[in-house]
Amino acid sequence: MTTQTQAIATRIQKAEMRRPARVALLVLNYVGPLVALILLWQWGTTVAENKFFPPPFTIVENAQRLFFSGDASTLFLTPAITVDTAATLYRLLVGFAVGSAFGILVGMAIGRSIVVRDLTNPIVEFLRSIPATATLPLFIILLGGDDAMRIAFIAYGVSWFVIINTAAGVSSVHKTQIEMGQIFKVSPAGVLFRIVLPAALPKIFAGLRIAVTAALLLAIVSEFTLATNGIGYQLVIAQATFALRTMWTWMLLLAVLGLVLNLLLELIEHLTLKWDRLSRIAG
Repeated sequence: MTTQTQAIATRIQKAEMRRPARVALLVLNYVGPLVALILLWQWGTTVAENKFFPPPFTIVENAQRLFFSGDASTLFLTPAITVDTAATLYRLLVGFAVGSAFGILVGMAIGRSIVVRDLTNPIVEFLRSIPATATLPLFIILLGGDDAMRIAFIAYGVSWFVIINTAAGVSSVHKTQIEMGQIFKVSPAGVLFRIVLPAALPKIFAGLRIAVTAALLLAIVSEFTLATNGIGYQLVIAQATFALRTMWTWMLLLAVLGLVLNLLLELIEHLTLKWDRLSRIAG
């Protein structure tokens, strides 16, 4: 084993040894600020009571009643989880998957071809300047008020984040990498999926992380109108009936869902891009 190889192996070994410390620091970075915020909120609502801002412990108690007071046959989950939250998650995840797949395909086409980029750039810049939430009435007119409309609406909104980041990632791949693949007679499909796509993955994941948060927002917005279930629908009901504790409880659930979705995507990114981190360590 050469001296350079030994040095690279030593760096990788040290990085692996530091992994538990990094994981602990990551957990502390997530939990610490949240705990501080909750304690500050509890103290503030105790010192200055306000019916519009209930204490967080009161919201948690209400969440237990609203979400986890069901029958044993449903694992104590109430319809708020099994019906409303499940409906929102279904629309969110399907819309996110469809929009992301479409965004990656279109972004790769734009990033790989200067001609396609020049032809589509005015269209992309024009359409993405329109807030996705402003297009909801159009989706309702075209597709009605069922789940198909909501999924299409979510997919449309998230696709722009993925298109822009994918195109940027693909276009930033150095042509030397592509030429090396061609020298070794790698097929065009092999160049695309074995060289270009892996090199663009860091930027693609950056787009996906923004898109998953946007998907949650758009799912809720789509349920404000013509819905019969979902978190957005329940928020409208709570607001209309001045059920403030219930409204805050649903908002707390949204915060938890957003955090969990981002953590899951970060985990997938961490596992998928392990080679990228190792190459930077070796470099």
